[in-house]
Amino acid sequence: MANLLYRGVNKVDDLENAGRVWPKGSTSEVTPLYDGQVTNNGWFNHGPSKTNTARVTQSDKITYDNSGISTSRSLSEAIKFATYGGQDGFIYVIDADRLAQEGVTAVEFPDPEHPHEREVTLIVNSREPLPLSLIVEKFEVHSEGRRI
Repeated sequence: MANLLYRGVNKVDDLENAGRVWPKGSTSEVTPLYDGQVTNNGWFNHGPSKTNTARVTQSDKITYDNSGISTSRSLSEAIKFATYGGQDGFIYVIDADRLAQEGVTAVEFPDPEHPHEREVTLIVNSREPLPLSLIVEKFEVHSEGRRI
């Protein structure tokens, strides 16, 4: 069985992204700043790193221009994100075994901020969408969480 990851997006965001999976920003190696967003809790490295990028992507409170893409090992968690607020959405099924060969870094922490989300952060090298070759399936989900 393939090593799969799931990305849930609502229909509005999917339309705005032209049916592609895009990162939040363009920086693949984030440098934490003394700007009040990052605390010294041992989660961040000094200087630029992809670990910092993944931590920023997984945080609900920190907003940096980073090229992280949130995915989950859990299909049910991805469905929650796709249908948040009672919307219909889409699930992208991603082949995690091919990430490295496509130049995508995957970061999964033993101590994530939201453990139940089973998040794996994908980091692309610039403001580019996830390569289409990594997406093995895309399907629609109804706001009630069922597949359409």
